[in-house]
Amino acid sequence: MSMEARITIFLSQLISVLILKEIVCEWSPETLDLPHSHLTRFLNTLTDEAQKCHSSNNCIYKNVLDTGLCWGYETNCPQHLGYSNAHCPGDHKGWVSSKNQQLQTFINQADFGFVKQQILSKTTMCEPTADGESLLECSSYLQFCRGKNLYLDFRDLPARKESFRYKMDVLKKGQIGGKCKLDKSRLHSEATHQSPLQSWAPEIQHFEELSDMVNEESQICDVFIDKPTFIMKIDATVNMYHHFCDFFNLYTSLHVNGTHSKMFSRDINILIWETYTYHSNFGITWSAFTQNPLMNLRTFQGKRVCFREALFPLLPRMIFGLYYNTPIVWGCKESGLFHAFSKFILHRLKIPKRTAIDQVVKPKIKILLLSRNTQYRRILNEQALLDALRLSPRQYSVKRVEFTHETDFRHQLRVIQDTDIFIGMHGAGLTHLLFLPDWAAVFELYNCGDEHCYADLARLRGIHYQTWTNHVKLQPQDEGHHPSDGGPHAKFTNYSFDKEEFLRIVDLAADHVANHPAYRHMLSHLRESTTGSQHLRSDEL
Repeated sequence: MSMEARITIFLSQLISVLILKEIVCEWSPETLDLPHSHLTRFLNTLTDEAQKCHSSNNCIYKNVLDTGLCWGYETNCPQHLGYSNAHCPGDHKGWVSSKNQQLQTFINQADFGFVKQQILSKTTMCEPTADGESLLECSSYLQFCRGKNLYLDFRDLPARKESFRYKMDVLKKGQIGGKCKLDKSRLHSEATHQSPLQSWAPEIQHFEELSDMVNEESQICDVFIDKPTFIMKIDATVNMYHHFCDFFNLYTSLHVNGTHSKMFSRDINILIWETYTYHSNFGITWSAFTQNPLMNLRTFQGKRVCFREALFPLLPRMIFGLYYNTPIVWGCKESGLFHAFSKFILHRLKIPKRTAIDQVVKPKIKILLLSRNTQYRRILNEQALLDALRLSPRQYSVKRVEFTHETDFRHQLRVIQDTDIFIGMHGAGLTHLLFLPDWAAVFELYNCGDEHCYADLARLRGIHYQTWTNHVKLQPQDEGHHPSDGGPHAKFTNYSFDKEEFLRIVDLAADHVANHPAYRHMLSHLRESTTGSQHLRSDEL
């Protein structure tokens, strides 16, 4: 080789190295698209990502590297370095025998301890015996499963002419499987929660060993899916409370799936386990998880489909799952898992924080009343209550909204993020409380006898909760009549409320907001940005 050729090759290699170095040095957290509270844990649990930050010229997170910040489910995560700020100021009412046990019970039931329990319970159902073979591992009762090189046979679906969901007979024996050593006894013992939205038992119980390898060259695969695919059995898509059980459990499953560099990647598939075309006003929320079009079973009907990586996430109505109908130990609040979910969704949907919305010198406490344009649970004297708020000497900023199935969901979240006190009757719309600022309060005007549903959701999220307690000072339109049996029922009528009692409860909520450290901190930053003054201590406000 001539000297000139050698010089040319050397220069080419040098340029490549310099370009690679420049790319590394320009590493940016924007590529991960995560809130700060996630990035700090992400960088401390993944050494390769931390090294990219360390080598970067503009990584603003270098000061948190090697601090040990963690999520809370890692084996070596001390509680003080975990994400959660859960605490138990209230009485446990006999659930446990000590305050420490009370807190640990809450963490295990409803915080990152729940994730840890799912991880620790995972066992191998079908084990590969050679490279490239299949794998199936699941948590207890087949609530979460992950498979590699899996085979699913959808050739029977074209014969099912009617659209379906919540069916437990989609697969038959041998229509799901892989080349691996199946522990039939273990699979049988775990497949006891036989209900559509409780576990993956109705599907995974049919898993069988295959003689053929499952890969892109395999003759048994009509379609081979290379991207990780999350297979979802979802709850009622018209109801925010129920549908956000789906999104919450999908987020939780990202953690159960394991800490790795792609754990929050949006380059994944979502396959909805039904044949109906997906429709929901909350559908934009899927974009927090995937950049790809949603798929359903019709996408693959008539085909044998093989997946390099298939995930079966936690489901919305698991026994002792989250958050539908879940018993939670008394006296505790502020789950880090719920807080992280809220921040993740708001960040991925590009909902601006309050500090980016409200740049005024003297902010007023902002009250949002969610009005119901429905047959039942309407506020009969709504206008009188709004007038009373606007005439209050506390000079509240008052807004009334109706959120319908036509209201853009991002707009709904922007309104909620700009709210200090959220008022509404019992109903799925109160699920918006998940996305209130940390200092906010929710006032469930009347719980209609369902006293735990939104009170529990509020304490899981760490939002101050109040509701009506003096039944003498509210007036039902009638006793209410349940649609199925005609019997009296508090949810199926409308109500009037005493104005003075209403204002008293709102003022209590306002006191909470005004004294919350996060609200006072936010005010100090707003005043600094609008007046140019120095940062004020919270005790100076």
